[in-house]
Amino acid sequence: MKKLLVPLLLLLLICIGSPACFGTSTSATTPTDAPTIVAFTASPTTITPGQTTMLVWNVTNATSVQVDQGVGSGLAAAGTATVVPSYTTTYILTASNSSGSNSQSLTITVTSSSSTPSTTPAVMPSTTPSSGLPPNIVAFDISPNTINVPPGPGPRMATMRWDVKNAANVTINGNPEPPSGSRTLTPPLGTHTYTLRATNPNGTDTRTQVLHVIP
Repeated sequence: MKKLLVPLLLLLLICIGSPACFGTSTSATTPTDAPTIVAFTASPTTITPGQTTMLVWNVTNATSVQVDQGVGSGLAAAGTATVVPSYTTTYILTASNSSGSNSQSLTITVTSSSSTPSTTPAVMPSTTPSSGLPPNIVAFDISPNTINVPPGPGPRMATMRWDVKNAANVTINGNPEPPSGSRTLTPPLGTHTYTLRATNPNGTDTRTQVLHVIP
C-alpha cells in the first residue's frame, strides 16, 4: 500500500503545478488594438460667415474621443456636432485607448461673404418695409468664435457684425438694434449664444452665432 501511495502523491503534486490538469490555457492575452477612425467628415466643407456645418465621426475601439476647437471631449464613438466657424478652421479628432491614440484633421473653409457688413450702426429701418418682402439677414458673424480670458494666450475679444435688409424690427438676444452694425464682445468664461432676429409684417428671419470663452 505504501509503495502505491508515494507515486500517487508525486502525481498529485505535479498536477497541481500544471494548468493542463484543470483544462486552463496558458496562451497570452492579445493586447488591445489602437483606435481606428472610420470616418471624420463635414457637410458642407465650404461655407460663408454665419452659416453652419455639421461634423460627423465614427470611431471604433476607443475609450476616449474628443474634437478640439471647443467641440468637446468625452464624445460618443459615433456622433455629430454643429459648428459655426467665422473663418477657415481645422478641427482635429483624437481617439485614444490604453494602447495608443489616433488623430485625423478636417478643415472647414469659410469664404468671403457676398456682402460686407457695415461697421457703423445705421439709422433704424422704416416701420413700413417693401411690400410683400420678408426680412433678410445678409450677414451675421462673430470673429474669432473662440477667445481667451487671462492668462490664456489667445485673443481677448471678438467682433460681432450684422447686416439686415427689409426689417421693421431687429433684435439681438431680445435687445433692439439697428439693421447694420458691429460690436466688440468680451463676455466671461463659458459658451455664449447670440441670436439675431429680424421681423416685419411679411415674416421673420433668425440666425444664431456661438462664442466660446476659454481659460
